[in-house]
Amino acid sequence: MSSGVTQRELQDINTEFSRLNLLLEICLLSHDVKSLALKLDEPSSKLMTAVQEGLSSGKRIIDEKLEKLMNNIATIRCVLTVG
Repeated sequence: MSSGVTQRELQDINTEFSRLNLLLEICLLSHDVKSLALKLDEPSSKLMTAVQEGLSSGKRIIDEKLEKLMNNIATIRCVLTVG
């Protein structure tokens, strides 16, 4: 058995860090919305729900899906700063 880390393991570690970063971002966004007493519009609320469901599904999240979920959070933040 090799004592080194395989390419697949490195990819899995990177994906897990991305997932944790996304989880942190959604927590920070939720905190900002609550602490500033902001009201999300319907599309932003649906995006936020989609991100939360994606993270809580318990299923493996591929990198492309993580990227999409992170873009959803960025979109919500843009709406909040413009609104």
